Amino acid sequence: MAVLLHFFFLSAFAWMLVEGLHLYSMVVKVFGSEGSKHFYYYGIGWGSPLVICVVSMTSALDSYGEVDNCWLSLKNGAIWAFVAPALFVIVVNIGILISVTRIISRIGGENYKVHGDANAVKLTAKAVAVLLPILGISWIFGVLAINTHTLPFLYIFAVFNSLQGFFVFLFHCLLNSEVRAAFKHKTKVWSLTSSSIRNINVKPFNSDIMNGNKEGVTPTKMNTWDKSTNSANRIDLSAV
Repeated sequence: MAVLLHFFFLSAFAWMLVEGLHLYSMVVKVFGSEGSKHFYYYGIGWGSPLVICVVSMTSALDSYGEVDNCWLSLKNGAIWAFVAPALFVIVVNIGILISVTRIISRIGGENYKVHGDANAVKLTAKAVAVLLPILGISWIFGVLAINTHTLPFLYIFAVFNSLQGFFVFLFHCLLNSEVRAAFKHKTKVWSLTSSSIRNINVKPFNSDIMNGNKEGVTPTKMNTWDKSTNSANRIDLSAV
């Protein structure tokens, strides 16, 4: 259990780093193709935690699992196999957050000069609020909560960590304009498809109308899949 916790917590931090690097590649410095970036992203997200766990297990397997908890031992320094990568990710993401925030502030300042838009501070604050949860900056409080003397950091970390998933869902799903537009498009397609299916099911198939039969002429039965008479092409499209 301690090994699994170690791996999945490291994976969470690794994917936070991937999110920061992806954000950096889109906003600050554009580099690489999408295919090559995804290859490196999977290597960082799943490969690096696996390597750290394998090295830690082979060197100090007895450090996993204690009497009181299923976690890394605090006595012989095995906890640094988690704290060091976590601190690295937090420091890198803080640097990325500062770089992205500076660019957003500069764009807001240019918009103010050109269009007189005074929402630069608001835009910057919104960007910081959106990026903080997904970059995992709040985990720094968990790293600082190392003993009972830092009890306030324990409470702060518990609050922020429990709300991290909610903030990601709120900012990157509910309040994301692209996600809302895609959802509206999907619902419109679903509604049109369901209404078309209902209209086709309600409207009867009249072979006489399709064949152009008149009064006094004996109606002929039409096979909709008879390719020899090209009847398969004569379909009532009024419902569609």
